[in-house]
Amino acid sequence: MGLVEPIRNAFVNLIYRLYGLDVFGKYRWLKSTFSWSQVQRQEWRLQRLGDILEFAWRNVPFYREYWGDHGVEFFRPRDLDELQRYPILPKDILRENAGRIRPVNLSSIRYREWHTGGTTGQPVHYLRDLEHWTLCEAFHLWGWSQFGYRFGDPVGVIAGGSLIPERRSLEARVRAWMHRRLFLYGVAMDRVLAKKYHRMLLKYGAKFLYGYPSVLFLLGKFLAEEGLTLPTLKAVVTTGEMLLPHYRRSIEKTLGCPVFDNLGCNDGGFESYECKEHKGFHYNDLQAILEVEDCLSVGESRLLITNLWNKSTPFIRYENGDLVTLSKVPCACGSPFPKISSIRGRTADILTFQNGRSLSGPALTLIFGEMEIDAWQIVQTGPNRIEVRILCREGLNPKYVAHIRRILSYHLSDDIEVDIKRVEKLELTKAGKWKPIWKEVEEKGAD
Repeated sequence: MGLVEPIRNAFVNLIYRLYGLDVFGKYRWLKSTFSWSQVQRQEWRLQRLGDILEFAWRNVPFYREYWGDHGVEFFRPRDLDELQRYPILPKDILRENAGRIRPVNLSSIRYREWHTGGTTGQPVHYLRDLEHWTLCEAFHLWGWSQFGYRFGDPVGVIAGGSLIPERRSLEARVRAWMHRRLFLYGVAMDRVLAKKYHRMLLKYGAKFLYGYPSVLFLLGKFLAEEGLTLPTLKAVVTTGEMLLPHYRRSIEKTLGCPVFDNLGCNDGGFESYECKEHKGFHYNDLQAILEVEDCLSVGESRLLITNLWNKSTPFIRYENGDLVTLSKVPCACGSPFPKISSIRGRTADILTFQNGRSLSGPALTLIFGEMEIDAWQIVQTGPNRIEVRILCREGLNPKYVAHIRRILSYHLSDDIEVDIKRVEKLELTKAGKWKPIWKEVEEKGAD
Protein backbone atom coordinates (compact mmCIF):
# COMPACT_ATOMS: atom_id res chain seq x y z
CA MET A 1 0.00 0.00 0.00
CA GLY A 2 2.94 2.34 0.65
CA LEU A 3 2.76 5.79 2.20
CA VAL A 4 0.75 7.55 -0.51
CA GLU A 5 -2.67 6.10 0.30
CA PRO A 6 -2.58 6.60 4.12
CA ILE A 7 -1.48 10.23 3.63
CA ARG A 8 -4.11 10.76 0.97
CA ASN A 9 -6.88 9.22 3.13
CA ALA A 10 -5.84 11.33 6.13
CA PHE A 11 -6.07 14.43 3.93
CA VAL A 12 -9.57 13.42 2.76
CA ASN A 13 -10.63 12.89 6.38
CA LEU A 14 -9.32 16.36 7.27
CA ILE A 15 -11.29 17.96 4.42
CA TYR A 16 -14.51 16.27 5.55
CA ARG A 17 -14.00 17.29 9.18
CA LEU A 18 -13.29 20.91 8.22
CA TYR A 19 -16.75 20.96 6.64
CA GLY A 20 -18.30 19.27 9.69
CA LEU A 21 -18.76 16.00 7.81
CA ASP A 22 -17.00 13.42 9.96
CA VAL A 23 -17.69 10.45 7.68
CA PHE A 24 -15.03 8.22 9.20
CA GLY A 25 -16.12 9.12 12.73
CA LYS A 26 -19.69 8.18 11.85
CA TYR A 27 -18.38 4.93 10.35
CA ARG A 28 -16.62 4.11 13.64
CA TRP A 29 -19.87 4.86 15.53
CA LEU A 30 -21.79 2.60 13.16
CA LYS A 31 -19.36 -0.27 13.76
CA SER A 32 -19.55 0.32 17.53
CA THR A 33 -23.28 -0.46 17.41
CA PHE A 34 -22.50 -4.02 16.29
CA SER A 35 -22.00 -4.89 19.96
CA TRP A 36 -25.48 -3.66 20.92
CA SER A 37 -28.04 -6.20 21.99
CA GLN A 38 -31.28 -6.43 20.04
CA VAL A 39 -33.07 -4.70 22.94
CA GLN A 40 -30.58 -1.80 22.88
CA ARG A 41 -31.00 -1.48 19.13
CA GLN A 42 -34.80 -1.35 19.35
CA GLU A 43 -34.76 1.13 22.24
CA TRP A 44 -32.44 3.46 20.29
CA ARG A 45 -34.68 3.29 17.21
CA LEU A 46 -37.83 3.89 19.27
CA GLN A 47 -36.29 6.95 20.94
CA ARG A 48 -35.14 8.30 17.59
CA LEU A 49 -38.56 7.66 16.05
CA GLY A 50 -40.32 9.58 18.82
CA ASP A 51 -37.87 12.46 18.39
CA ILE A 52 -38.40 12.81 14.62
CA LEU A 53 -42.20 12.56 14.99
CA GLU A 54 -42.17 15.25 17.68
CA PHE A 55 -39.89 17.45 15.55
CA ALA A 56 -42.27 17.15 12.58
CA TRP A 57 -45.31 17.90 14.73
CA ARG A 58 -43.77 20.99 16.35
CA ASN A 59 -41.87 22.42 13.36
CA VAL A 60 -43.57 21.30 10.12
CA PRO A 61 -47.10 22.78 9.78
CA PHE A 62 -47.81 20.45 6.85
CA TYR A 63 -47.58 17.39 9.08
CA ARG A 64 -49.81 18.90 11.78
CA GLU A 65 -52.42 19.56 9.10
CA TYR A 66 -51.96 16.26 7.24
CA TRP A 67 -52.03 14.12 10.36
CA GLY A 68 -55.00 16.11 11.68
CA ASP A 69 -56.91 15.44 8.46
CA HIS A 70 -56.41 11.73 9.21
CA GLY A 71 -57.51 12.07 12.83
CA VAL A 72 -54.02 11.77 14.30
CA GLU A 73 -52.34 13.98 16.90
CA PHE A 74 -48.73 13.57 17.89
CA PHE A 75 -47.87 10.79 20.31
CA ARG A 76 -44.60 8.99 21.06
CA PRO A 77 -44.93 5.34 20.01
CA ARG A 78 -44.44 2.81 22.83
CA ASP A 79 -43.31 0.25 20.28
CA LEU A 80 -42.38 0.41 16.59
CA ASP A 81 -45.68 -1.14 15.48
CA GLU A 82 -47.53 1.97 16.71
CA LEU A 83 -45.97 3.92 13.85
CA GLN A 84 -48.75 2.37 11.75
CA ARG A 85 -51.24 4.73 13.42
CA TYR A 86 -49.69 7.62 11.48
CA PRO A 87 -50.95 8.11 7.89
CA ILE A 88 -48.99 7.05 4.80
CA LEU A 89 -47.40 9.83 2.73
CA PRO A 90 -47.75 8.92 -0.98
CA LYS A 91 -45.18 10.21 -3.43
CA ASP A 92 -47.69 12.42 -5.28
CA ILE A 93 -48.63 14.18 -2.00
CA LEU A 94 -44.95 14.79 -1.28
CA ARG A 95 -44.36 16.18 -4.76
CA GLU A 96 -47.35 18.53 -4.57
CA ASN A 97 -46.35 19.82 -1.11
CA ALA A 98 -42.54 19.71 -1.32
CA GLY A 99 -42.27 23.42 -0.46
CA ARG A 100 -44.46 22.96 2.64
CA ILE A 101 -42.77 19.86 4.04
CA ARG A 102 -40.03 22.00 5.52
CA PRO A 103 -39.53 23.04 9.15
CA VAL A 104 -40.04 26.58 10.35
CA ASN A 105 -36.55 26.44 11.89
CA LEU A 106 -34.90 25.39 8.62
CA SER A 107 -32.22 28.07 8.97
CA SER A 108 -30.80 26.21 11.99
CA ILE A 109 -30.21 23.01 9.94
CA ARG A 110 -27.28 22.34 7.63
CA TYR A 111 -28.81 20.96 4.46
CA ARG A 112 -28.61 20.90 0.68
CA GLU A 113 -31.26 20.88 -2.00
CA TRP A 114 -31.67 17.53 -3.68
CA HIS A 115 -33.76 15.97 -6.39
CA THR A 116 -34.34 12.67 -8.08
CA GLY A 117 -34.47 12.32 -11.84
CA GLY A 118 -37.49 10.14 -11.36
CA THR A 119 -36.93 6.45 -12.15
CA THR A 120 -40.72 6.25 -12.21
CA GLY A 121 -40.98 9.24 -14.56
CA GLN A 122 -41.88 11.72 -11.80
CA PRO A 123 -39.08 13.95 -10.42
CA VAL A 124 -39.07 14.62 -6.67
CA HIS A 125 -37.51 17.72 -5.09
CA TYR A 126 -36.55 17.73 -1.39
CA LEU A 127 -33.92 18.81 1.15
CA ARG A 128 -31.29 16.59 2.73
CA ASP A 129 -29.50 17.19 6.05
CA LEU A 130 -25.72 17.09 5.84
CA GLU A 131 -25.64 15.02 9.04
CA HIS A 132 -27.86 12.47 7.35
CA TRP A 133 -25.66 12.53 4.24
CA THR A 134 -22.66 11.81 6.49
CA LEU A 135 -24.38 8.71 7.88
CA CYS A 136 -25.21 7.58 4.34
CA GLU A 137 -21.54 7.85 3.38
CA ALA A 138 -20.53 5.89 6.49
CA PHE A 139 -22.96 3.08 5.68
CA HIS A 140 -21.70 3.17 2.10
CA LEU A 141 -18.23 2.33 3.43
CA TRP A 142 -19.67 -0.64 5.31
CA GLY A 143 -21.68 -1.82 2.29
CA TRP A 144 -18.72 -1.70 -0.06
CA SER A 145 -16.48 -3.45 2.47
CA GLN A 146 -18.66 -6.54 1.94
CA PHE A 147 -16.91 -7.25 -1.34
CA GLY A 148 -13.37 -6.22 -0.40
CA TYR A 149 -13.38 -2.47 -1.03
CA ARG A 150 -11.12 -0.23 1.05
CA PHE A 151 -11.45 3.54 0.93
CA GLY A 152 -9.08 4.83 -1.73
CA ASP A 153 -9.35 1.83 -4.07
CA PRO A 154 -9.77 3.04 -7.69
CA VAL A 155 -13.37 2.73 -8.92
CA GLY A 156 -14.73 3.16 -12.42
CA VAL A 157 -18.24 4.65 -12.45
CA ILE A 158 -20.35 4.15 -15.56
CA ALA A 159 -23.56 5.95 -14.71
CA GLY A 160 -25.41 9.16 -15.45
CA GLY A 161 -22.90 11.50 -13.87
CA SER A 162 -23.33 15.05 -15.10
CA LEU A 163 -24.57 13.74 -18.48
CA ILE A 164 -22.18 15.91 -20.48
CA PRO A 165 -18.51 16.53 -19.56
CA GLU A 166 -18.48 20.31 -19.42
CA ARG A 167 -21.24 20.40 -16.82
CA ARG A 168 -19.19 18.69 -14.09
CA SER A 169 -18.71 21.14 -11.25
CA LEU A 170 -15.47 21.77 -9.40
CA GLU A 171 -17.00 20.15 -6.33
CA ALA A 172 -17.81 17.00 -8.33
CA ARG A 173 -14.26 16.85 -9.65
CA VAL A 174 -12.79 17.25 -6.15
CA ARG A 175 -15.05 14.52 -4.76
CA ALA A 176 -14.04 12.22 -7.62
CA TRP A 177 -10.39 12.77 -6.70
CA MET A 178 -11.07 12.26 -2.98
CA HIS A 179 -12.85 8.97 -3.57
CA ARG A 180 -10.61 7.89 -6.49
CA ARG A 181 -13.51 7.52 -8.89
CA LEU A 182 -13.22 7.71 -12.66
CA PHE A 183 -16.56 9.00 -13.95
CA LEU A 184 -17.60 7.83 -17.38
CA TYR A 185 -20.97 8.46 -18.98
CA GLY A 186 -23.55 5.71 -18.81
CA VAL A 187 -26.21 7.21 -21.03
CA ALA A 188 -25.32 5.49 -24.30
CA MET A 189 -23.15 2.53 -25.27
CA ASP A 190 -21.84 1.02 -28.48
CA ARG A 191 -18.79 -0.97 -29.58
CA VAL A 192 -16.56 2.09 -30.13
CA LEU A 193 -17.42 3.61 -26.74
CA ALA A 194 -16.90 0.25 -24.99
CA LYS A 195 -13.35 0.00 -26.36
CA LYS A 196 -12.63 3.61 -25.32
CA TYR A 197 -13.85 2.92 -21.78
CA HIS A 198 -11.80 -0.28 -21.70
CA ARG A 199 -8.60 1.68 -22.39
CA MET A 200 -9.46 4.28 -19.74
CA LEU A 201 -10.33 1.70 -17.07
CA LEU A 202 -7.13 -0.26 -17.74
CA LYS A 203 -5.02 2.88 -17.46
CA TYR A 204 -6.81 3.88 -14.26
CA GLY A 205 -6.29 0.44 -12.73
CA ALA A 206 -9.93 0.19 -11.64
CA LYS A 207 -10.48 -2.52 -9.02
CA PHE A 208 -14.24 -2.02 -8.91
CA LEU A 209 -16.82 -1.04 -11.48
CA TYR A 210 -20.01 0.75 -10.42
CA GLY A 211 -22.99 1.53 -12.62
CA TYR A 212 -26.36 0.67 -14.06
CA PRO A 213 -26.98 -3.02 -14.82
CA SER A 214 -28.19 -2.37 -18.36
CA VAL A 215 -25.10 -0.30 -19.22
CA LEU A 216 -22.65 -2.76 -17.65
CA PHE A 217 -24.44 -5.58 -19.45
CA LEU A 218 -23.85 -3.81 -22.78
CA LEU A 219 -20.26 -2.92 -21.89
CA GLY A 220 -19.42 -6.53 -21.03
CA LYS A 221 -21.16 -7.80 -24.15
CA PHE A 222 -19.19 -5.51 -26.48
CA LEU A 223 -15.87 -6.19 -24.72
CA ALA A 224 -16.41 -9.95 -24.90
CA GLU A 225 -17.12 -9.69 -28.64
CA GLU A 226 -13.81 -7.84 -29.02
CA GLY A 227 -11.94 -10.33 -26.83
CA LEU A 228 -11.10 -7.63 -24.26
CA THR A 229 -10.88 -8.12 -20.48
CA LEU A 230 -10.39 -6.04 -17.33
CA PRO A 231 -8.06 -8.25 -15.27
CA THR A 232 -7.75 -5.88 -12.27
CA LEU A 233 -11.48 -5.96 -11.47
CA LYS A 234 -12.41 -7.51 -8.12
CA ALA A 235 -16.15 -6.90 -8.28
CA VAL A 236 -18.91 -5.11 -10.18
CA VAL A 237 -21.48 -3.11 -8.18
CA THR A 238 -24.85 -2.36 -9.77
CA THR A 239 -27.42 0.27 -8.86
CA GLY A 240 -30.29 2.41 -10.18
CA GLU A 241 -32.49 -0.30 -11.69
CA MET A 242 -33.34 -3.95 -11.14
CA LEU A 243 -30.46 -6.35 -11.64
CA LEU A 244 -32.30 -8.85 -13.82
CA PRO A 245 -30.97 -12.43 -13.62
CA HIS A 246 -29.71 -12.45 -17.22
CA TYR A 247 -27.87 -9.15 -16.56
CA ARG A 248 -26.07 -10.67 -13.55
CA ARG A 249 -25.12 -13.87 -15.40
CA SER A 250 -23.85 -11.99 -18.44
CA ILE A 251 -21.85 -9.38 -16.47
CA GLU A 252 -20.17 -12.03 -14.34
CA LYS A 253 -19.28 -14.03 -17.43
CA THR A 254 -18.06 -11.20 -19.66
CA LEU A 255 -16.26 -9.12 -17.00
CA GLY A 256 -14.98 -12.12 -15.06
CA CYS A 257 -15.83 -11.12 -11.48
CA PRO A 258 -18.75 -11.34 -9.02
CA VAL A 259 -21.64 -8.85 -9.11
CA PHE A 260 -23.02 -7.19 -5.98
CA ASP A 261 -26.29 -5.28 -6.22
CA ASN A 262 -27.01 -2.01 -4.41
CA LEU A 263 -30.50 -0.66 -3.79
CA GLY A 264 -31.22 2.81 -2.47
CA CYS A 265 -33.71 5.62 -2.25
CA ASN A 266 -32.37 9.12 -1.59
CA ASP A 267 -35.88 10.55 -1.31
CA GLY A 268 -36.89 8.78 1.87
CA GLY A 269 -33.32 8.05 2.74
CA PHE A 270 -31.99 4.53 2.84
CA GLU A 271 -29.39 2.42 1.06
CA SER A 272 -28.90 -1.33 1.03
CA TYR A 273 -26.17 -3.69 -0.13
CA GLU A 274 -25.72 -7.31 -1.01
CA CYS A 275 -23.23 -9.23 1.11
CA LYS A 276 -21.24 -12.31 0.08
CA GLU A 277 -24.33 -14.50 0.63
CA HIS A 278 -26.21 -12.75 -2.25
CA LYS A 279 -29.55 -13.43 -0.54
CA GLY A 280 -30.97 -9.96 -0.15
CA PHE A 281 -30.01 -6.36 0.65
CA HIS A 282 -28.78 -5.26 4.07
CA TYR A 283 -30.18 -1.85 5.06
CA ASN A 284 -29.26 0.41 7.98
CA ASP A 285 -32.12 0.13 10.48
CA LEU A 286 -30.47 2.91 12.51
CA GLN A 287 -31.00 5.22 9.54
CA ALA A 288 -34.58 4.42 8.60
CA ILE A 289 -37.54 2.28 9.60
CA LEU A 290 -38.84 0.27 6.66
CA GLU A 291 -42.38 -1.10 6.63
CA VAL A 292 -44.46 -2.98 4.10
CA GLU A 293 -48.15 -2.32 3.53
CA ASP A 294 -51.05 -3.72 1.48
CA CYS A 295 -50.00 -7.10 0.16
CA LEU A 296 -50.22 -6.93 -3.65
CA SER A 297 -49.28 -10.55 -4.29
CA VAL A 298 -47.93 -13.43 -2.28
CA GLY A 299 -45.31 -12.03 0.09
CA GLU A 300 -44.91 -8.73 -1.80
CA SER A 301 -45.89 -5.30 -0.53
CA ARG A 302 -45.31 -1.60 -1.10
CA LEU A 303 -42.43 -0.04 0.78
CA LEU A 304 -42.89 2.72 3.39
CA ILE A 305 -39.87 4.67 4.67
CA THR A 306 -39.53 6.66 7.89
CA ASN A 307 -36.17 8.39 8.04
CA LEU A 308 -34.77 8.82 11.57
CA TRP A 309 -32.29 11.61 10.74
CA ASN A 310 -33.48 13.98 8.03
CA LYS A 311 -35.17 17.08 9.47
CA SER A 312 -34.97 19.52 6.54
CA THR A 313 -37.53 17.34 4.70
CA PRO A 314 -38.89 14.77 7.15
CA PHE A 315 -39.95 11.54 5.44
CA ILE A 316 -42.52 9.79 7.62
CA ARG A 317 -44.18 6.65 6.26
CA TYR A 318 -43.20 7.78 2.76
CA GLU A 319 -44.34 5.50 -0.05
CA ASN A 320 -41.59 5.60 -2.66
CA GLY A 321 -43.12 3.21 -5.20
CA ASP A 322 -40.97 0.11 -4.67
CA LEU A 323 -42.49 -3.31 -4.05
CA VAL A 324 -40.46 -5.31 -1.56
CA THR A 325 -40.33 -8.24 0.82
CA LEU A 326 -38.64 -7.74 4.18
CA SER A 327 -36.78 -10.69 5.70
CA LYS A 328 -37.02 -11.59 9.39
CA VAL A 329 -34.34 -14.29 9.13
CA PRO A 330 -30.80 -13.35 10.29
CA CYS A 331 -28.23 -13.44 7.51
CA ALA A 332 -25.56 -16.15 7.54
CA CYS A 333 -22.92 -13.41 7.12
CA GLY A 334 -23.51 -12.38 10.74
CA SER A 335 -24.36 -8.74 10.00
CA PRO A 336 -26.63 -6.96 12.52
CA PHE A 337 -28.33 -5.08 9.68
CA PRO A 338 -31.68 -6.57 8.58
CA LYS A 339 -32.47 -7.44 4.97
CA ILE A 340 -34.78 -6.68 2.10
CA SER A 341 -35.13 -10.16 0.65
CA SER A 342 -36.56 -9.12 -2.72
CA ILE A 343 -37.61 -6.06 -4.70
CA ARG A 344 -39.58 -5.46 -7.85
CA GLY A 345 -39.69 -2.25 -9.88
CA ARG A 346 -37.44 0.33 -11.55
CA THR A 347 -37.15 -1.35 -14.93
CA ALA A 348 -36.73 0.28 -18.31
CA ASP A 349 -36.05 -0.93 -21.82
CA ILE A 350 -32.68 -0.54 -23.50
CA LEU A 351 -33.32 1.59 -26.58
CA THR A 352 -31.22 0.30 -29.49
CA PHE A 353 -30.96 2.06 -32.86
CA GLN A 354 -29.94 0.96 -36.36
CA ASN A 355 -26.52 2.62 -36.03
CA GLY A 356 -25.62 0.27 -33.16
CA ARG A 357 -25.89 2.90 -30.41
CA SER A 358 -27.96 1.99 -27.32
CA LEU A 359 -29.48 4.28 -24.70
CA SER A 360 -29.70 3.17 -21.06
CA GLY A 361 -32.79 3.87 -19.01
CA PRO A 362 -31.51 4.99 -15.57
CA ALA A 363 -29.07 7.62 -16.83
CA LEU A 364 -31.79 9.27 -18.88
CA THR A 365 -33.79 9.99 -15.72
CA LEU A 366 -31.14 12.50 -14.64
CA ILE A 367 -32.08 14.76 -17.54
CA PHE A 368 -35.33 15.74 -15.83
CA GLY A 369 -34.28 16.09 -12.19
CA GLU A 370 -34.17 19.90 -12.01
CA MET A 371 -37.26 20.47 -14.16
CA GLU A 372 -40.54 21.68 -12.68
CA ILE A 373 -42.73 19.16 -14.51
CA ASP A 374 -45.31 16.57 -13.46
CA ALA A 375 -43.91 13.56 -15.31
CA TRP A 376 -42.05 12.45 -18.43
CA GLN A 377 -41.63 9.55 -20.82
CA ILE A 378 -39.06 8.60 -23.45
CA VAL A 379 -40.45 6.26 -26.09
CA GLN A 380 -38.65 4.76 -29.08
CA THR A 381 -41.21 5.03 -31.88
CA GLY A 382 -39.05 3.85 -34.78
CA PRO A 383 -35.65 2.34 -35.64
CA ASN A 384 -34.11 5.84 -35.63
CA ARG A 385 -36.69 7.92 -33.79
CA ILE A 386 -37.61 8.71 -30.18
CA GLU A 387 -40.29 10.88 -28.59
CA VAL A 388 -39.76 12.76 -25.32
CA ARG A 389 -43.20 13.30 -23.82
CA ILE A 390 -43.54 15.90 -21.05
CA LEU A 391 -46.58 16.17 -18.79
CA CYS A 392 -46.84 19.67 -17.30
CA ARG A 393 -49.61 22.05 -16.27
CA GLU A 394 -48.44 25.00 -18.34
CA GLY A 395 -46.64 25.37 -21.65
CA LEU A 396 -43.39 23.50 -22.15
CA ASN A 397 -40.45 25.68 -21.13
CA PRO A 398 -38.16 26.29 -24.18
CA LYS A 399 -35.14 25.99 -21.85
CA TYR A 400 -36.20 22.45 -21.00
CA VAL A 401 -36.48 21.58 -24.68
CA ALA A 402 -33.02 22.98 -25.41
CA HIS A 403 -31.56 21.12 -22.40
CA ILE A 404 -33.06 17.77 -23.44
CA ARG A 405 -32.02 18.18 -27.07
CA ARG A 406 -28.48 19.18 -26.12
CA ILE A 407 -27.94 16.10 -23.96
CA LEU A 408 -29.51 13.65 -26.40
CA SER A 409 -27.59 15.10 -29.33
CA TYR A 410 -24.36 14.63 -27.36
CA HIS A 411 -25.05 10.92 -26.85
CA LEU A 412 -26.80 10.16 -30.16
CA SER A 413 -25.77 10.74 -33.76
CA ASP A 414 -27.51 13.24 -36.03
CA ASP A 415 -29.39 10.49 -37.85
CA ILE A 416 -31.58 9.83 -34.77
CA GLU A 417 -34.72 11.96 -34.88
CA VAL A 418 -35.76 13.38 -31.48
CA ASP A 419 -39.28 14.78 -31.05
CA ILE A 420 -39.90 16.68 -27.77
CA LYS A 421 -43.51 17.55 -27.00
CA ARG A 422 -45.94 18.43 -24.23
CA VAL A 423 -48.76 15.92 -23.71
CA GLU A 424 -52.02 15.85 -21.73
CA LYS A 425 -51.42 12.31 -20.50
CA LEU A 426 -48.72 9.66 -20.70
CA GLU A 427 -49.42 6.40 -22.45
CA LEU A 428 -49.17 2.81 -21.30
CA THR A 429 -47.43 0.07 -23.21
CA LYS A 430 -49.53 -2.33 -25.24
CA ALA A 431 -49.38 -4.71 -22.29
CA GLY A 432 -51.03 -2.01 -20.16
CA LYS A 433 -47.89 -1.23 -18.13
CA TRP A 434 -46.62 2.18 -17.02
CA LYS A 435 -42.96 2.60 -17.93
CA PRO A 436 -40.97 5.83 -18.20
CA ILE A 437 -38.69 4.45 -20.95
CA TRP A 438 -39.89 1.86 -23.43
CA LYS A 439 -39.84 0.72 -27.04
CA GLU A 440 -43.15 1.35 -28.75
CA VAL A 441 -41.64 0.13 -32.02
CA GLU A 442 -41.41 -3.37 -30.51
CA GLU A 443 -44.60 -3.16 -28.49
CA LYS A 444 -46.68 -2.58 -31.64
CA GLY A 445 -45.29 -5.70 -33.21
CA ALA A 446 -45.55 -7.79 -30.06
CA ASP A 447 -47.90 -10.73 -29.76
